Amino acid sequence: SGTFKPSLGNLLQVLAPPLIWFLHLTTVYAAEALICIGPATAVATMMAWTMALATVAALTALLLTAWTVRRSNARHTQSFGSSRFLLGVSRLLILLSLLGIAWTILPTIFLPTCA
Repeated sequence: SGTFKPSLGNLLQVLAPPLIWFLHLTTVYAAEALICIGPATAVATMMAWTMALATVAALTALLLTAWTVRRSNARHTQSFGSSRFLLGVSRLLILLSLLGIAWTILPTIFLPTCA
């Protein structure tokens, strides 16, 4: 029986990186909107901490996903076409999500807070 049957785990493995990036993007922009509504005292500090915590959480989640993908690849001794394709897609989405997170934090680094 040399067939590959995708499972819920495979689906989550592929969808996790874009979901992590989406949550990071949403958290950063929602935090900026909410922080900038309030009084101007310590706005830059609050935004810097929020940005740092959100980015560390997202990068940790992506590293955990990459470790899961690597472990999943090592577990399969026979490499079927569909299995290899899903692993390749997962790796590509991890890379794209890393780029998305970097792109998300660039405005907060180079622009003034609440600009």
